[in-house]
Amino acid sequence: MQLPRCTFDYQVSSSSTLPTQQSIHNIRGFSTTTHGGSSRRNQDPNMRVCQSIVELTQMAYEHKDSMSPRGMSAYWTLVSKLLKKSRFEKVQNIEQMNHQLEDILGYTLQDINSFGYRDLATVAIGLAKIVKNVSGSDGKRLPRYGSPQRVLHDLIVGEKEFIFKVLAEPSMSVLHKFDARHLSNLIYAYGLAEYVIKFEDDGSTLFDVFAEEVISFNNLNEFWPQALSNIVWAYANVGVSNSQLFKKVADHIVTLDSLHNFNGQDCSNTVWAYATLNEQHPKLFEKVGDHIVSLDSLDEFWSQALSNIVLAFAKAGESHPQLFKKLANETIKRQHEFEEQHIANFLWAYATNGQVNKHLFSSLVSTVQQNLDKYTAQGLSNVAWAYSVANVNASSVFNEEFINACLEKEYEFIPEALTQLHQWQLWQDEIKSGVSLPPSLKKRCYEAFVLEEPRPSKLQDDVISSLSSMGLQPQEEVLLKSGYRIDAVVEVNGKQVAVEVDGPSHFIGRELTGSK
Repeated sequence: MQLPRCTFDYQVSSSSTLPTQQSIHNIRGFSTTTHGGSSRRNQDPNMRVCQSIVELTQMAYEHKDSMSPRGMSAYWTLVSKLLKKSRFEKVQNIEQMNHQLEDILGYTLQDINSFGYRDLATVAIGLAKIVKNVSGSDGKRLPRYGSPQRVLHDLIVGEKEFIFKVLAEPSMSVLHKFDARHLSNLIYAYGLAEYVIKFEDDGSTLFDVFAEEVISFNNLNEFWPQALSNIVWAYANVGVSNSQLFKKVADHIVTLDSLHNFNGQDCSNTVWAYATLNEQHPKLFEKVGDHIVSLDSLDEFWSQALSNIVLAFAKAGESHPQLFKKLANETIKRQHEFEEQHIANFLWAYATNGQVNKHLFSSLVSTVQQNLDKYTAQGLSNVAWAYSVANVNASSVFNEEFINACLEKEYEFIPEALTQLHQWQLWQDEIKSGVSLPPSLKKRCYEAFVLEEPRPSKLQDDVISSLSSMGLQPQEEVLLKSGYRIDAVVEVNGKQVAVEVDGPSHFIGRELTGSK
């Protein structure tokens, strides 16, 4: 099966060092038709005994002519597993290792049409994990020069789109043969590598093809929980949605008697994916929330998973007070495990969801204060806004040190963050703390706040219509000195009366949100 004509949508760090022209020529010089692979002896060395990437690569290079597809796929899996272990490993001869890796990658891609679906999935996920770990993206630094990670980065990251295009064609031709495990691994690999192939013929993507294959299963019982969570996570990570697929996965999870096979990461990845892609399924969130509440212990949940769960519920507009109470208690107990971003997200999520747990906010004050210099601009604004909504005075956080932290990142604040800081400033003025942003930043925050376009709800429009029919001539969206807008102002018996309409966006269930 030939891939349709396609374009590529992929992400490569702007600071990436691309491979040399020679290495590109060496890789691209191979045809994806076999060069006589059938004559190989298929004698794979015992690569599991290797303790370093250098040692592993040397062994694979020496046996590349006789290795089977299973052996080649195993090599890339072992490289991905040794990445962390070899963090301090140094390559003595960089040119030699680069040459060896080029040849091994070239041989892999050259014979890829002879690989079965298991080996295709294994190669894809091995290479995707390598890309993820050495790419230097997400604010991570590039790997240290002279390390195996840097050699892999320079060779593979710049060639990501070529490598995964070559992998796609033979995978498509045998996609109907994939079992549930390897299909989910293949989808996860393309999500992890953040690589989307777009078909010019109809505007669809490779992920649409993947979705059709998953949907074609009579039921999803063949997919383990981790497989299902990895699939939806992959779609969310590349920003590609497929409502039919997401509905089938959610409906399947909801019908399960219990979620005892779902671990913490499965729960987190699943709800995060649905919230990120705005795939609405209240019963899924209720099911996952009830499951977490029923657990005796949350020890298997990483701190990031706890943060992502409450963040997902907040973004999806799903309220689950028992879940939020349980996760608050767990976070208070384990707050030393949380990174600054996760603390900021956690607090923001509680405020957004209307779960004003004052004990939680008070208990995290010292943790926030101790790490104030490590927060991003968005993190600072999220924390400030969350405490404002919770109305928990934290003078040890919001002082001169906080102002200085904001000034250091003054030009990193996006409009949404500036808007949140304006609301924080109004709160500081209200409680008469004496803490104030410098005039220049304060002005930018106000301007960002008032520039937001009003978004009246249908209920608000109905109320305005009713007031007009009564002959009251309401003025709509009246701007106040604070920057807030009143839905309507009418004159009654010579007095101006403000009319505020509590639209649906102001509530999650019966809980007030922090919306303007």
